[in-house]
Amino acid sequence: MKGIDVSSNQHPANQPIDWEKVADAGWGFAIVKATQGTSYTNPWLARDLDDARAAGLFVGAYHFYETGPSPESQAEYFVAACMGQVLDLGAWLDWEPPAMQQWEISSAYNGFMETAHKARPGCGVYCDEPWLTELKGAMVTPSRLWVASWGGEQPKGCLLWQDATNQTVPGVPAEVDTDVMVNARAFNLPSQPA
Repeated sequence: MKGIDVSSNQHPANQPIDWEKVADAGWGFAIVKATQGTSYTNPWLARDLDDARAAGLFVGAYHFYETGPSPESQAEYFVAACMGQVLDLGAWLDWEPPAMQQWEISSAYNGFMETAHKARPGCGVYCDEPWLTELKGAMVTPSRLWVASWGGEQPKGCLLWQDATNQTVPGVPAEVDTDVMVNARAFNLPSQPA
């Protein structure tokens, strides 16, 4: 199954996404940016999730990690923004911070995941392959993986694969990243809101 991941960047000049056109073009899921740090919530979050779901797409949501605010407070902020949402593909941590020491990686990653997991069990991580290597080296073993690898081969062990960036998709007003569901275990989550 193919899908897309979106943020407010896909709404230039405040244009909505036509999720019916997205679905009619054969796209089956969408993961929507929810939050970043502890001070930004995507103004399109609820509408994109609701409209994508109404068009028949499976949905998930992600948080963009920022250095500075505590990982625990970021997880709480993310969970609060997604309150009441059924996320078929679950919750995801978008992990692409600047370089960190291994002890910092472990502390930040685990702090976020342990907090998020209380409300959204099975929270997964999105990262590129170099960051995945760093996470493994920091003694962090992500259980649910969404890996970015554009133009290359499908990464091993991931449930979702971000296979391309800056793609044109019918119904989306701006270029968008595209994804492939590699393994149906991406659905093996409690889907009820916390």
